[in-house]
Amino acid sequence: MLRVEACEFPAALASAAAVAGWQDRRYKGQAAQDEETESTGEMQLHVSGLSAEEQQRTEGLLRGVTFARELTSAPANVLNPATLAREARGLASEHLQVEIWDESDIQARGMGLLLAVAAGSDLGPRLIRLTLPARGEKRRVIALVGKGITFDTGGYSLKTSAGMYGMKNDMGGAAAVLGAMAALAELREQVPEGVEVRAYVAAAENMVGPRAMRPGDIYRAANGKTVEVTNTDAEGRLVLGDALTVACDEGATEVIDLATLTGVKVSALGNDMAALFCNDRALAAGLEQAAESAGEMVWELPLHRPYLRGYQKNTLADLKNSDMQPAGASIKAALFLQEFVTRPWAHLDIAGNAEKDSVATGWGVGTLVEYVLAQG
Repeated sequence: MLRVEACEFPAALASAAAVAGWQDRRYKGQAAQDEETESTGEMQLHVSGLSAEEQQRTEGLLRGVTFARELTSAPANVLNPATLAREARGLASEHLQVEIWDESDIQARGMGLLLAVAAGSDLGPRLIRLTLPARGEKRRVIALVGKGITFDTGGYSLKTSAGMYGMKNDMGGAAAVLGAMAALAELREQVPEGVEVRAYVAAAENMVGPRAMRPGDIYRAANGKTVEVTNTDAEGRLVLGDALTVACDEGATEVIDLATLTGVKVSALGNDMAALFCNDRALAAGLEQAAESAGEMVWELPLHRPYLRGYQKNTLADLKNSDMQPAGASIKAALFLQEFVTRPWAHLDIAGNAEKDSVATGWGVGTLVEYVLAQG
């Protein structure tokens, strides 16, 4: 056991040490697990100076981060839309409600974009909906929306072999949202009174098959807009569009989505910083402060409206899902999402953040939890 006496930031030290020591040993053989345990041992860290509230907050946050990391780390033959829904259902408790919409429910709601992305897989889509009810009279509803593409081949706009490897992580946004809900359920008494938190995870596989969407196909979204699919590998914005619509229609007062959305975000900001897009100054400032408190860096990029024109011209539909031009692609993807929101909204593009050095990070859980807890 390593004992650390009282210091200035005991909670941050305890969290950082626990996160750094995490390993996913679930998929190793028993002999390898035993050998690793014998060689590394089980280090225990005791940090003095934590108040009871700080300890509860640290433990709750770590539960959420670990849950998100385990989801992101799982291979796609283990974690698919159905098993992701099952994992989410396991979070259900006295205070956390979980509802799963299957393909027939999604079709009844008119979520044509989510159905289109899932059409190439024989597993079908899921819409995972969680609710942490407010304590006392409800005055705000914070909706957290996650992209849950459990594997992304690119569809008929097929990725290269190198580009496809690692696409089990394309549900990193969903993992962060579910991890945040797991943490907030543990910390319910610290969530400000009157604040309800909801999560919406649009889960699907983007595969190639006889029913898969094709470039040039047109689909109708849940909000009535039509979208021409020019690039089947720009699928995340499609499933998010429908999920954002549902979140707004169900009365969210503010909406935050997380998604491993665009590769060019990594070109712009690398793997340490997430790109923040927001249509509301107070929401943007709150998320920036929350990210700083969580030790997760964000950088705001502009919602430059003229860039959306490339998605609106030369199409029979209301929108294209891509103009096939990499310049400004992260901004254009965010502008596409904005077409599906009617509330204060923020989009966090976490491409490159969900995994570092082949290890799942749980990036985003801390930012979301800190944001919610600061809304007193």
